[in-house]
Amino acid sequence: MKSPIWISLLLLLFISCNSTEKEHVQNKNLLDQLFESLEQGDYPATNAILISQQDSLLYERYFNGYGKDSLQDVRSTTKSITALLAGIAIDRGLIKSVEESIFTYLSLYNKNNIANWDDRKLSISVEDLLTMRTGIGCEQFFGDMGFPDCEAVMFDQEDWVEYGLSQKMAYDPGEKWLYTGTAPMIMGAVISESSNARIDDFAAQYLFAPLQIIDHYRWTKNRNTGRVFTAGNLRISPRNMLTLGKMVINKGKYNGKQIISERMIERMLAEEVQLPFNYSFFDTAGNTWEGQKAASYGYYWYTERALVNERELTLKFTFGNGGNYIVLVPELDNLVIVFTGSNYGKPILNKQAFDMMYKYVLPHFLKD
Repeated sequence: MKSPIWISLLLLLFISCNSTEKEHVQNKNLLDQLFESLEQGDYPATNAILISQQDSLLYERYFNGYGKDSLQDVRSTTKSITALLAGIAIDRGLIKSVEESIFTYLSLYNKNNIANWDDRKLSISVEDLLTMRTGIGCEQFFGDMGFPDCEAVMFDQEDWVEYGLSQKMAYDPGEKWLYTGTAPMIMGAVISESSNARIDDFAAQYLFAPLQIIDHYRWTKNRNTGRVFTAGNLRISPRNMLTLGKMVINKGKYNGKQIISERMIERMLAEEVQLPFNYSFFDTAGNTWEGQKAASYGYYWYTERALVNERELTLKFTFGNGGNYIVLVPELDNLVIVFTGSNYGKPILNKQAFDMMYKYVLPHFLKD
């Protein structure tokens, strides 16, 4: 018995619609799929994603009421910007050498006004500050090493630098990497004292103005002393973050002008220190693979390697609590990716930006 013609027509319509829907999904590029995933709430508290390649802005999306001029508290990405300021101070000869003792530049501080004095403190070099190997017993990431989280207490102190220098020594300088806000805070003082300028004025003149960043950023300052907090809490727009990333990936150049020497950019991005393997939450980020190496650390900048579509890529990046990153992928035609987010104090959600990169962003550009 033949089927009624209307049943055949419905069947054809169903097949046609199903085929069209599949084609629609297949035709969407991975960045469109990422946007849909974000709209569906798959990556909570992600506020912005910006992507540039060869200096061209290719992708810009905002969420949760944020926009291109919104100020995001980027937390420890501030440290990486402090490293840029250190590079400028070294380039200009204000800091003579990274091997010098920090006390060459900190004339206000000595054994007479620093608590828990230890002669090993005289051996702390500028590079020890920049690589967080001062030996000072402060540690704020793992929390189970028996050292105080000095940054949490630092805000209540009259003099943040004196507080950091007054903590007990736990190791010889250069011996051990300990994640702490005291090192970049003291580094800010070294830059300020060596240049005889407030750090925010120094940054405005030698970093931000040459990059045509004149607004949409704000430093956090000590209410009592006015000293700028160079370890975190800079509020800055995603577009300004992208500009900084583009300058770094172009080896210190912006609009044809050398803002920071190529030599200093290379030192900042170098793999000076191998970090503990569990620092990176590779499982959470969705990119664990056989033979994977732990992340490494330069001058407040990180390096990790990713395996995507059977290709190994090197990522250079900043990291700020909440999910605030500037990621550089030189191997993909100078790809720069900025993520901002508000997942403060949530280590697993902090790493969701990498999951987005591995699932959507990097495969998209590898296909090209």
